[in-house]
Amino acid sequence: MKNVILVLFLLTSFSLSAQQLYEKSGGIRLGYTSGLTFKKFINEDEAVEMVLSGRNEGMQYTAQYLFHQPMEFSFNDRFYLHYGIGGHIGYEKFDDLSKTLSNAEGDAFIYEAKSYITMGVDASLGIEYRWLEVPATFGFDVKPYFNFIGMRHTKAKFWDAAISFKYVF
Repeated sequence: MKNVILVLFLLTSFSLSAQQLYEKSGGIRLGYTSGLTFKKFINEDEAVEMVLSGRNEGMQYTAQYLFHQPMEFSFNDRFYLHYGIGGHIGYEKFDDLSKTLSNAEGDAFIYEAKSYITMGVDASLGIEYRWLEVPATFGFDVKPYFNFIGMRHTKAKFWDAAISFKYVF
């Protein structure tokens, strides 16, 4: 038991030796809005993140300005809280929105699929674990969004949660 405690203490003390910094990363985001993600730090605490994702059989481009703060746990300094705001633009496809009569008797219909341009604002709140020896980051975030332009003109989704895996370069 003493050996296990000693090993944990040594591993923790090595991870506390320096703040975990990196310049840019790229990877995948898996959730309701899944896609490719790229993050570039502007300075030590601020970054711009871009996500190219799919949603409702469409495509979205999201850009956000994020602020990062180290989470001060006594056992590890690799966890970072991030929060920010940004916007998105893209299109979404919606099936079975309207039906068109296809015969004279009035009993056969054709359902139409339509695509709509979407535009809106996004927020982000998440946690990132920086494992720079690999080099990689792992994260969990909630990214609520609000569409100003779209199928219903306004639409909000508050629990667009996802996990992300990024390669640091």
